[in-house]
Amino acid sequence: MIYSRVLFLLIVSALSALAQPVANPLADQLVELGPKAFILEDPTLELTFAQVAAKPDSAYRLSWQQKLNFGHTNARIWLKFHIDNTLAESLFLLFMTQDVDYVDLYVISETGALTEQHSGVLRPFANRYFLTNTVVLPIGQRPRTVFLALRDDNILHFSVLLAPVRPIVSHLQQEMLFNGAVMGLMLVMVIINLFVYGLVRDQVYLLYAAYITLSCLTFLSFEGLLYDLLWRSTPSINNGRLYLLISAMTFGAAIWFSMNFLRTREFLPRFYRYFIGLLSLVALTTILRLLDVPGLERTFYGLTLLGFISLLVLGLRTYQQGYRPARYYLLAWSFYIAGTMTSVLALLDVIAFTHVWIVYGYQIGAACEATLLTLALADRLQTVQGEYQTAQQLALQRASENEELLARNNKLLAEKLHYEHRQEPLPDDMRSLLRNMKEDRERIRKIAIPTLDGMLLFPVGDITWFEAAGSYTTIHFSNQKTVLASRGLAEFDHLCAEGEPFFRTHKSHIVNLNHVVKYLRGEGGQVILDDGCTVDVSRRSKSDLMKRLVGEE
Repeated sequence: MIYSRVLFLLIVSALSALAQPVANPLADQLVELGPKAFILEDPTLELTFAQVAAKPDSAYRLSWQQKLNFGHTNARIWLKFHIDNTLAESLFLLFMTQDVDYVDLYVISETGALTEQHSGVLRPFANRYFLTNTVVLPIGQRPRTVFLALRDDNILHFSVLLAPVRPIVSHLQQEMLFNGAVMGLMLVMVIINLFVYGLVRDQVYLLYAAYITLSCLTFLSFEGLLYDLLWRSTPSINNGRLYLLISAMTFGAAIWFSMNFLRTREFLPRFYRYFIGLLSLVALTTILRLLDVPGLERTFYGLTLLGFISLLVLGLRTYQQGYRPARYYLLAWSFYIAGTMTSVLALLDVIAFTHVWIVYGYQIGAACEATLLTLALADRLQTVQGEYQTAQQLALQRASENEELLARNNKLLAEKLHYEHRQEPLPDDMRSLLRNMKEDRERIRKIAIPTLDGMLLFPVGDITWFEAAGSYTTIHFSNQKTVLASRGLAEFDHLCAEGEPFFRTHKSHIVNLNHVVKYLRGEGGQVILDDGCTVDVSRRSKSDLMKRLVGEE
């Protein structure tokens, strides 16, 4: 009978422990309170602390999650914790999130005394116990029951950690050092690329500096550091709209930089049109959200996620087209997406926060991306310089050939004068040579081509066609080499004047008709050049092109 009573008491004690889990702090580490939380949701927003405190534990639901995830909710979330502190130190709660609008703390001590503190990003920064971007709440040395009330207009996802002051301060120092190192690295990349832009005046470097700067602002806003550093006395700015606007601007800068860096309009025009449409949708979603249209957060983040994955596909396709700098771009975006996805999966409790790569996945991915994209830009500069050197060698070779040609022409001219002086008619072969002289003089006529490194002079006859590349122009030569001119295609329209061998077959192409060997029929058609290249012809240009070709014949 005695054994039965003892067994009954043990069972009751076990059930009581299960029904009322108690959190026990440790002296040298952070304790996750998620599995110890009693949860009560208040969709009416009318419950007071007195009403909530009067409710028994059975009115709550028990959470077993490490990270507390309530999604997008307009309700006030009440959390209740039972604390048993055996340490001779005061305890603190650490929030592993920075953007909860309202955080209200109520602590009932072992003596029954009530203390409270109110924090959150929409409350004055001076309300915080530690003046840092991370919310830390003191609960005293002998807390018995702790109540937290939280409300946020966006996605509510966080974790609550319990510890004495030393582990808290150690965690904050580690977080500040790591974030500072990442921010320092990214700012160095901005300075380097602004310096390169000042030297070469290539707008890709300016776009990259703008993208990294906006990425830094997004990171600072996400971590709550903008509130900490810039507007402590104006918490109303932290209403989520500013973060959404900065995120949208960062996304737009990433797309615009990528399209210019990968020369998408030149290599993959369909992708170019796709990204213009995607940017338009993101801009529309952002504007509607800023106008307080509800339920658009998931749409916005879905579009941005689609955009970043599409950029990875764009890099792969561009690399397959033979554009060498795309390899670093691919590697950079792979690191960034891997880091971002790791953080997202951890926030969704798919994987645990057990390693520095998981805890700081986004920061590490962003730092690797910034470094590798800088390498990609350096490789792009090397590629452009290689094209410039090749073109320069071609120009020197043509200059030597032209000197020989001029010497031959002078000799023929002297012979012509000799025949005219003797008043004898010119032989047929001499007439043919004089005709060739005229054609040769036209062929060696040079045009000036501005490049990123200076000005080059090329014989007209060596140029087969011009191809638009955004605000630049790719110039193709008869030896199948190319050079990137630092001017748009419109700057070369004067070559299409009457009497010139060039013709604008398309809004993106100007062709040297002396190198056209075949015309292919179609809606606009295509022309095939003697180097094997195929160039599109627009419907509007087709009739004029046919007249020129017939005239050439």
